[in-house]
Amino acid sequence: MDHFVIGLDIGSHYIKASALSTTDETFMVSALVESQGMDKNEIVDVKALGSAVKKVIQKLEGKISRNITSVFLCVQPEHLKFHETSGHAELFGDAVTQRELDIAMDSAQKVSIGGEDEIVDMVISKYYVDETIYGNPLGVRGSNFDFTGQLATAPKTYVEKLYDALALAKIKIAGTGLSTVGAGSILLSRGDWQKGAVIVDSGAHTTRAVYVRNHKIVDVSSVQLGGKNITRDLAIVLKISLLEAEELKKSYARGTLAKEDNDYQMIEDIIKARIEEIMSFVEKFVMKHQETGEVKKVVVHGGGLCGFNSINKMYKSALNLSTNFITSDIIRDDSVLTIQSSGLAYHLLSAIHCKGAIDEMIRLEEQQLEEVSTSTSDEDFFKKYQMKFGEENVDVKNMNSDDEDEYLDDYEDSSIFQRIRDWFVSLKNKIIK
Repeated sequence: MDHFVIGLDIGSHYIKASALSTTDETFMVSALVESQGMDKNEIVDVKALGSAVKKVIQKLEGKISRNITSVFLCVQPEHLKFHETSGHAELFGDAVTQRELDIAMDSAQKVSIGGEDEIVDMVISKYYVDETIYGNPLGVRGSNFDFTGQLATAPKTYVEKLYDALALAKIKIAGTGLSTVGAGSILLSRGDWQKGAVIVDSGAHTTRAVYVRNHKIVDVSSVQLGGKNITRDLAIVLKISLLEAEELKKSYARGTLAKEDNDYQMIEDIIKARIEEIMSFVEKFVMKHQETGEVKKVVVHGGGLCGFNSINKMYKSALNLSTNFITSDIIRDDSVLTIQSSGLAYHLLSAIHCKGAIDEMIRLEEQQLEEVSTSTSDEDFFKKYQMKFGEENVDVKNMNSDDEDEYLDDYEDSSIFQRIRDWFVSLKNKIIK
């Protein structure tokens, strides 16, 4: 039977899930719902978050006509630390297989990272067979197989809450991965990863900038500015409600606000001013790394800025390099909203070192299909999937939230690429030269 790799991206305003077929990599669909249990980028109510995860999984199940029992979860860059590492396996004259790759990956994780952190992903920079670099080492004969890369770690307390929330939704976490790597797998070429690029994720509350070079995560920075700040600016200056301001912003973003409107020029000035502030953060981040390294490209995605169809005209870059906004005029079905969850799923199927995890996922799914299903209580399920290093009691806090509509909720039922291969070809031709 066909299997699907499920990428899940938990944001402060949306939870997004994408399903990519393991047998037909041109088929991917996605779903999203409003977040619950999140305050900015922190989990404040595990039970509410679990309920929201359950909703988005149910929506995705309806689209693929398949039960979903496990997902691969995106981890946002502001929670991460990075550690240089290397992996090694002896070949004894044989060819590199998945076995040697797994041995080398196990050896790479045997580093001291501190008791408060947990490994959430591995970024591999280069593969070597007998000190010769290979893009794909599988099948290459030699004496020694090595790779260099980074371990990404996140605080155990944060990771535990993620596992607890998904356990309450009766979903197992098959693995975790970096949201930046997921987005970069779609938006950047191998040359971009090598020569230097900045990936910017602009959300409702937070804008994140990540610098990658030599196939490594070099630097991460974020600022608490995003699409919601624009909404509040409009509400304050125009003396209207947040709901009215949100609708006004979305109307301008779509290009449907009449220029004859008495407040049109003021609305445009307010939006442009905040966009300039957000992008000034990006410019400072980029310039810092232009001084110490190389930056060949800046790619911006996310609804906070890229929800504006005319963003390229509204912002004139002070940077003397390629700056691309991944807007809905490039991705016509508005799949800009699911770049991270979709990208993680795509990365898992395309990255050499992830093959073992996918094979294990498929093996477990087929094994479960062969077993006679038995009903279990919610409590039994929660205990079964509680993290081995986690505590059973989770500190739950009340979340403060306002009642206005979430950003870009017009797109709630939008689906990811109808045919992902055509999407990739179109996208690569337009923004990745």
